[in-house]
Amino acid sequence: MTIPVRMLASFDEAGSQWLTEAGVYTFNIGASSRDIRQKVTAKVGRYTEKTTNALAPKAKLNLLKQN
Repeated sequence: MTIPVRMLASFDEAGSQWLTEAGVYTFNIGASSRDIRQKVTAKVGRYTEKTTNALAPKAKLNLLKQN
């Protein structure tokens, strides 16, 4: 199975880009979240894909922050 690194990206509002942080990712494979049959790790390099600000909000957003 091949998973493109872009599929691991989340959107970074500050940089207006798709971003995958570098690191070791663990993929759990199973019939359900309670029935994991195999774990696979993969070392992933940093990935970015710039986008445009075409849909940038006109007003400042109050984003939720994780503690």
